[in-house]
Amino acid sequence: MRSTNRMNRRGISNVVATIILIAVAIALAVAVAVWVFGLAGSASKTATLQVQAVGLTGVSSSSSATLTLLVSNPSSSGIGINGFTLGSLSCVFSSPVQVPAGTQGGQLTITLTIKNGAFTAASINGQSGTCSGSQTAAVGIQYSGYLTTVSGQTYPFTVTASS
Repeated sequence: MRSTNRMNRRGISNVVATIILIAVAIALAVAVAVWVFGLAGSASKTATLQVQAVGLTGVSSSSSATLTLLVSNPSSSGIGINGFTLGSLSCVFSSPVQVPAGTQGGQLTITLTIKNGAFTAASINGQSGTCSGSQTAAVGIQYSGYLTTVSGQTYPFTVTASS
């Protein structure tokens, strides 16, 4: 009886074990390569535009305020900005504002229309946008927003409103 149990306990052969080990190693190497190159590719797509809010002034005015942003584009190709969001106000511009390749600290001026104590519309560098929603306009409030590019990427900023 004892010898029969030994015969039934056979393991896998060394050749089969080696093949399985090689297949697992190849699959792991492929997965790591896809992960590394995928991350590198997405970083190059999303880390091109740098946005810094300089200020949001004139908020105590009854008609308009000015949002000033500095943008830098260290990439080798131009980027078109066709929209922005400030809190609950979202605007899209029919003609994108171009940020040329190599731009360092280019100024974007967004004029916000104030109506009944809220931001309701905007224009960027003099070009009107189609806006939806509104955002309460108040001095001392820190607003979050982002710029949207033609390719659909978003670049966040924060700004504190002043009078």
